[in-house]
Amino acid sequence: MRARRHTEPTFGSLNGAAWGRFARDLGLVALTFVVGYAISAYWIAPGSVTGDDEHAVPRVLGRPVEEARAALTRAGFRPRLETERSSTAVPRGDVVWQDPPPGTAVAPNAVVLLTPSSGPAPATVPDVIGLALPTAEKVVEAAGIKVGRVDTLRGSGPEAGVVVATRPAPGNGRPRGSAVDLVVSGPPAAGS
Repeated sequence: MRARRHTEPTFGSLNGAAWGRFARDLGLVALTFVVGYAISAYWIAPGSVTGDDEHAVPRVLGRPVEEARAALTRAGFRPRLETERSSTAVPRGDVVWQDPPPGTAVAPNAVVLLTPSSGPAPATVPDVIGLALPTAEKVVEAAGIKVGRVDTLRGSGPEAGVVVATRPAPGNGRPRGSAVDLVVSGPPAAGS
């Protein structure tokens, strides 16, 4: 009797049934990849799968808050207000900052934060007490405040023309462009 050795068929010698099983397994692997990719794409960016394309946030900087809110709502966003921030360039009540910035592509119904302007920050009255009047006037004007009335206090000291007080006192906040009154020393009283 002749003994037959059993050997594994080589890749080139696969019969039709083996090729069918191979093609089926390859198809299952490809189907698993496609389904996994679709689930991942939907999980990471649902808008790209469902057709809800992202669109750009409109520019509302410098517009009144109510007008900006209306524009964002019409565009499909949810505007939210933050606390006011001072600005020398943007008038009180207008939008000084928005987040996300204009032109940024975001999903519909996203929140857009709006920061309204509180107008220019108040100027602080500088401490000019002890300075000569011309120097004090320059310092006050450099602080963004005008010099208002200048009162002279007679007989207040040995040197005339020196600032002895301000109204309001140094360190107080004043609207930019408003006036601050100065009190300066006058000539010594006669007979001193």
